Amino acid sequence: MFSLGWMEISIILIITIVVVGPKEIPTVIRFIKGMTSGIRKMSKEFTSTVDELTNLDEVKDIKKEIIDTKKSIIKDGKELNEFIDKNNKEIMNDKK
Repeated sequence: MFSLGWMEISIILIITIVVVGPKEIPTVIRFIKGMTSGIRKMSKEFTSTVDELTNLDEVKDIKKEIIDTKKSIIKDGKELNEFIDKNNKEIMNDKK
């Protein structure tokens, strides 16, 4: 990102003292602290929302795979039943 050296920090402090005044500095610091904590909170909420949406998409994909697998198993089961019925009929016809 970026880094601040002692010179930059000193300049920022001097400008703050001149613009805001020494009596209002604690109020400004509290305001900045509140803003940064609010931004962090919003960032965490955004991240958790994105994670939830990602998980929902993953669950939908898993559900689709399960449904596809179920359909495939049912199809294979029907084919197996037809094969067994056909062979049973042939065996019964051969015995006669």
